[in-house]
Amino acid sequence: MVQQDRIGTLRACAAERQNEDVTPIPDASALAMPVARDPRCGAFVRDRMAAAWTRDAAREASGIAMARAADPRALVFVAVHHGNFPSLEYLAHALRAEGRQVLAIYLHGQPPAGTFDDAVSCGGSLAVLAAVLRALPSRTIHLQAHGRWSWLSQLVVAVHPRLRVVQELWDWMDAFVDPAHEDAFVQDGVFAEPEIAAMRVSEAWVRTATAGFVHKHGGPALDAVVADKTVPEVRIFPGPPRAWMRTPVPSDGPPWRLVHAGQVKPSTSSRRVFGDLHVLPLVRALTEQGLEVTAYASALGPGLSPEDALGEYAAHARVDARFRLESRIPVAELVDTLHGRHHFGMLLYPFDADLVVGRRHLQTALASKLFAYVAAGLPVLVSPELVYMAELVRTHGIGLVVPRDEIPALASRLAGVDHAVLCEAVARAQDVFCIERALPDLLRLWSGEP
Repeated sequence: MVQQDRIGTLRACAAERQNEDVTPIPDASALAMPVARDPRCGAFVRDRMAAAWTRDAAREASGIAMARAADPRALVFVAVHHGNFPSLEYLAHALRAEGRQVLAIYLHGQPPAGTFDDAVSCGGSLAVLAAVLRALPSRTIHLQAHGRWSWLSQLVVAVHPRLRVVQELWDWMDAFVDPAHEDAFVQDGVFAEPEIAAMRVSEAWVRTATAGFVHKHGGPALDAVVADKTVPEVRIFPGPPRAWMRTPVPSDGPPWRLVHAGQVKPSTSSRRVFGDLHVLPLVRALTEQGLEVTAYASALGPGLSPEDALGEYAAHARVDARFRLESRIPVAELVDTLHGRHHFGMLLYPFDADLVVGRRHLQTALASKLFAYVAAGLPVLVSPELVYMAELVRTHGIGLVVPRDEIPALASRLAGVDHAVLCEAVARAQDVFCIERALPDLLRLWSGEP
């Protein structure tokens, strides 16, 4: 009976597909998108779309075949790239563990191996992405796109109006780029002026015109960021699945081994925009106290090694035996690598008074590395300027909040810490911060239930 129901569903879906327009879109100018018509940013977006509207017959054929063969009950994820945003990987693992089929369409780069039931890469081509999307039956898709690509949901709807788009945004650029300091981002070459306008227009569209949006918890300050919303939202803790959690390993220390897993910036990058990520002086301040520090790089540019992209950090690692710089590794591997080999995960940054990043962004920030540390069984050291993360650390007792002026004496403070008690708290928090906690709300959002 179940098999008959499935066949009936597939036949109905196939019949519906026959009535949908799957003819190729010749060029991006044929798409009606509000952001592409906005006088503040339309020309910028149209130029960007035209540059990425390249044809690739082999990729189109592969993607269309996957889309047409998809079970109508499968969940379809669409992502710009894998990058530093692992929530789709976590969700796929948890959903597949429940027996659900998960498909993925990646605009750039390769989907993480072994994560999805089937996946296709569009090779950076918006034309290929459009072709694959148009081959899908009418359904809900989960689109992960933020920042420079936050307008992608408008493209999806323009390409296939019968797709119901739920969009996940990792950060809100409205909060990151404070309007009072917008000029600094432009002058320092971080964003172009029309690019900032495109992000603001697109984020407003996400909050008011999609089927709903998914973003990270951020505390009460986040309410003001999404105050104009008119569609449903789901806030998540982007933590790894339960199966990845590792039992914390208490240590008596010293030496205490600290780890930073994520983005850092060289001193040549804009100090007023990225100064908090210029962490090499902080590393020196820690290792001079006898603390050991390992830094795992985030996603770098194509073909770049940490030596290439972070030369000054690599140079320091060669002369400081207490500091190591490692390449980025997948989160599941990172969790196992950190487990039992390090004592604390770091969320410590030097926040200068002239940093132009929006304070609301810092108040609401929720880094994925926090949850990787917890999954690996590590207590956390966090800066108080990261208000919401500091609140989580205090509330759950999973680490220490360390003001900048206390960094020079951190080794002394750690000497008085009961690491075993912190590890017990981390073990309790692991069930709070796993991705499975978000599934009921996400499933309702994807299905359109209230």
